Amino acid sequence: MEKYDPIKMLELVKVEDPDSEGGLTLIFQENKTLKIKIVDGKLVSEFV
Repeated sequence: MEKYDPIKMLELVKVEDPDSEGGLTLIFQENKTLKIKIVDGKLVSEFV
């Protein structure tokens, strides 16, 4: 769960569902953005 430490305790500001890539984008305070999508049947997340 260390992967998600950058967004711990930050307020969720905006949700884009679906985003431009057909996934889900969560935008937090301090311009932290988490993109979530399904690739080859697996859930993939990445910080942008």
